[in-house]
Amino acid sequence: MQARVGLNNNVNTSLLKAAVPKIAAIPVYRNSLTPPRCQGKHSASAELTGKLEEQAKTIRIHYLRRDQNYIGWGLHVWGDVTNQTSWSTPQQPTGLGPEGPYWDILLLTSANHVGVLIHKGEEKAAGAEHIDPSKNSEVWLAGTEQHPFFDPPDMNHIAAGTLFKSYAHWVKATTLVWRVPVSEDGELTSPQRKFKLHYSGGSHMHVTGKGVEGAEDWVPLRIAGLNIPADVMAKYPHLYGSTHLEIEPQYLDKVREWCRGQVAVSVESHTGRVLDCTGVQLAGMLDDLYYTDEPLGDHYCKQTQSHVISVWAPTAQKVELLHFWELRGGQADVHTMKKNEKGVWSFRRPGDWKDTAYKYRVTVFCPWTNQIETVEVTDPYSRCTTGNGERSLLVDLNSPALMPPGWWEHRVPGLTHWTDVSVYELHIRDFSATDPSVPHHLHGKYRAFCRQHLYPNEPRRLSHGLAHLKSLQEAGLNHIHLLPSYDFGSVPERPEEQAYVQEDLSQYPPDSERQQQVILSIADRDAFNWGYDPVHYGVPEGSYSTAPDGPMRILEYREMVQALHSLGLRVVLDVVYNHTFASGPYSQNSVLDKIVPGYYHRRQEDGEMCHSTCCNNTASEHRMFERLMIEDITHWARHYRVDGFRFDIMGHHFISNMTAIRNALNSLALERDGVDGRHIYIYGEAWDFGEVALNQRGRNASQHNLGGSRIGAFNDRMRDGAMGGSPYQPPDCQGFATGLATDPNGAHHQGSAQEQLATLLHRTDWVRFALAGNLKDFEAVVADGRLLAGQHDTYHGNQPLAYGCDPAENVVFNGCHDNEAIFDQVMMKVGSHVDADGRARVCGLSHALVLLSQGVPFTHAGDDLLRSKSLDRDSYNSGDWFNRIDWTGQHNNFGVGLPPASKNQHAWPFKQPLLAAADRYRPTPEIIARQAAYFKALLRVR
Repeated sequence: MQARVGLNNNVNTSLLKAAVPKIAAIPVYRNSLTPPRCQGKHSASAELTGKLEEQAKTIRIHYLRRDQNYIGWGLHVWGDVTNQTSWSTPQQPTGLGPEGPYWDILLLTSANHVGVLIHKGEEKAAGAEHIDPSKNSEVWLAGTEQHPFFDPPDMNHIAAGTLFKSYAHWVKATTLVWRVPVSEDGELTSPQRKFKLHYSGGSHMHVTGKGVEGAEDWVPLRIAGLNIPADVMAKYPHLYGSTHLEIEPQYLDKVREWCRGQVAVSVESHTGRVLDCTGVQLAGMLDDLYYTDEPLGDHYCKQTQSHVISVWAPTAQKVELLHFWELRGGQADVHTMKKNEKGVWSFRRPGDWKDTAYKYRVTVFCPWTNQIETVEVTDPYSRCTTGNGERSLLVDLNSPALMPPGWWEHRVPGLTHWTDVSVYELHIRDFSATDPSVPHHLHGKYRAFCRQHLYPNEPRRLSHGLAHLKSLQEAGLNHIHLLPSYDFGSVPERPEEQAYVQEDLSQYPPDSERQQQVILSIADRDAFNWGYDPVHYGVPEGSYSTAPDGPMRILEYREMVQALHSLGLRVVLDVVYNHTFASGPYSQNSVLDKIVPGYYHRRQEDGEMCHSTCCNNTASEHRMFERLMIEDITHWARHYRVDGFRFDIMGHHFISNMTAIRNALNSLALERDGVDGRHIYIYGEAWDFGEVALNQRGRNASQHNLGGSRIGAFNDRMRDGAMGGSPYQPPDCQGFATGLATDPNGAHHQGSAQEQLATLLHRTDWVRFALAGNLKDFEAVVADGRLLAGQHDTYHGNQPLAYGCDPAENVVFNGCHDNEAIFDQVMMKVGSHVDADGRARVCGLSHALVLLSQGVPFTHAGDDLLRSKSLDRDSYNSGDWFNRIDWTGQHNNFGVGLPPASKNQHAWPFKQPLLAAADRYRPTPEIIARQAAYFKALLRVR
């Protein structure tokens, strides 16, 4: 007769006790959903009976593991239960049984659906999407199986782990770590478990109850310690507490090449029973053995005096070069590439391939599919592509044909101090897509910035947009920040593939749903997107070019930069290295992850990809991705002569990354590189969240770590103090500039008059410290009467109010492309009694706070014209209709329909009445003109 559980029946109670908190005893009725009949008098209280009946409506969930290590695992529950859990706080076990921990889940009346998942943070184990508790009152979950068992399972028949997870980390050439105890009680003095490293070049390994099967070879791993070495800890602090495993020296030459196939690690008890098996993350080993600084992409090799195409693909089994004489269509000529000891595959190409196209065909093991994949992919070091990034293009960036006249000779506007910087954030398509003074064929194009293409016969004439930018520059503005202009994947680049609005949306009421319905129907096929969807980092976006299928985009991008320089404006690029648009082996927009799968993206401890940025987080802690960032930044500085970089979600990179980038820019010399990199300003979003928060993966480039770096960080203290609340609080929260306590809007959640006054005084401190440069050592008397340094006062309760050491690190803003425009914020925050003129004056106060701060003022394009997006909180895909800018100031775009449902529908009941009253609140051209003049006056004062 088989035992009830396939483990030995002596459960490791020390591990179980650590996993289960001390809790009050709960009556459990194992064989029935009905409690025993009450004993005693018939007059027992109905209340007690009701409690017992409610208590009896439970389902018991057991969890079994081969390794008996239950520490940290909790239960996520949803469905017909009385207490659905949040992901961040899983339920702890109710108690212990002879088989392991269990949970008793209270059910709703007539419950027929429960879903459960065992997890530890982001690590997921066993689960069941659907259990019917009316049919089963007791369920078992086992290992990582994704289905329930209705009888105790025999663990000998359950897979001893999975290779679709990668809990083991190959962190150096000789070192692996895995968070698995070295012995049954975790002590080195006890009988030790046995660890093995397995390999299959053909990806034939799988896991059964017997462990890893299908391996071609394996080597033993020596237990070297209970914790990871100090140098590994410095690079991978999140792996603290993992077991340190070492490869014996005699196996090193053999296992070095195992990165080119499927790799697994297994652990057995000291008696030889397999306890667990897992895949392996290879990034550290690749950094240690295969990092290289040799040229990549298409380059000229002085040593051999030949053109060479190279790609870093150390895990690939085969790489071929596919060469196309045609930019579209045609058959590829296939060329074999040769690999060197650093994993670089190269092909010496003929010199006459200029302006032709190529791709790679890579055969490589993919951890996402757990099999060998053969994929076609473009070059991550591409400097130009065909339309939609379909093929890489061989171009000579130094060709005179790709440079506008006077390119190297034209004067770049000077900059003395970084605190002289003032920034105007502009989307390339927004600039001209709806400007009637721009020829139709240049709407949304690079050349809309270029007078020689706008009006060839009138070289001094300016479009409405250019005239506005020139007036701002004359008042003191000196930097134009361009939203993403590298090659992104969210817009069809060829005009014939783009969808257009086919009806007159102006005929509908200001609070109508129709406008957004039409926009959303084509949103993923039209020409508009912010572009935070990187595919090829070093290539200009093709949808902004008049000819996306050739090298014309390079010339036109340079013309745009030169045109802005000629207006006296320096150019900032918005760069997005924190994620890629796609990953995996199948998407056309996946590039890095097709070539070295699993390396370029940050992964959870179990091997799953991190998605906290939005999607496909990159791993700048890995040396070859940091190299790509540095070389890409200096490429844009050298070849496009740009003057600054804004890093999207910069806090997901590390201080070491940003310091290396700063040093690389500083090394650029005017005589050698055509640019003085010391004058290039860099700043970014230093938010601290996700898997990197609180230095979990190392010192990240977040606000609390950047002091003294002279790298700018957006200061949300000014925004939240001046405008009120935060983007995650009710939209009618008021602040210093929007009437909190002084002109309340009647929102009950803001509290009594006394409570509002106390909040106002505290938020005023936020504004004051931002005005003073956001200096952590600056002292001021704060709301409660104490003299405090900025770092000792608080923001939103748990963060230091000021965190900088230099005003150049203080990027001050009240509005940007994210969330609502300043006018729209004011619309939602001030009381209904405030008329259009009063609302404009509130916007003016908001601008004054930003422009007169010590630091770097930052303004979203059109905010000086009271620009509205019709209350859209996230207009990234809302088309030209909701993102229009009228540079003549005749209309501010408020009341052009309810904002798109995809990001705003939950707030429609709040926003609809405001839009319905658009005629009352929309500013007149006279009000807009007065506000624009005031904004310029502030610039002149600055």
